Amino acid sequence: MPVLDAIEKGIAKARDLGELSRLNGEAAMRERHRRECFTALGEKYYDAHKHGYIPECAVLYEELDAIDREMELLQREMQKVRKVTVCPGCGAKLTSYGVFCPFCGAERVKKSVCPECGAALDPDARYCVNCGKQTADPGNGRG
Repeated sequence: MPVLDAIEKGIAKARDLGELSRLNGEAAMRERHRRECFTALGEKYYDAHKHGYIPECAVLYEELDAIDREMELLQREMQKVRKVTVCPGCGAKLTSYGVFCPFCGAERVKKSVCPECGAALDPDARYCVNCGKQTADPGNGRG
């Protein structure tokens, strides 16, 4: 059934490309929002400076922090779809599935990353603190 395998791989690849397109669109939207926040922040500071006071911008700071967190999650999702991992030793983006990083030789630790969202996990975590996905079988430790 090599033809069916090829078709299934093609369908999976098309699904991954669609997901990457969606994630890139969301990232672009958040980046535009981020630039709008920085523009508003700059305008507030300019107006405040012109009138001799310091503006309160906590709301904009919080909004920018939220956007940055969302962007980080989107990047992790894109890495997951692209099947990219990050070396714990040097931070290089790796697409191969070897045990050691080809750049620094650090051992790649796959069990410490959530399979759903890519967030770092404690070694004995049963659930991801980021997305809530169960990461271990309660009966036998790691899942």
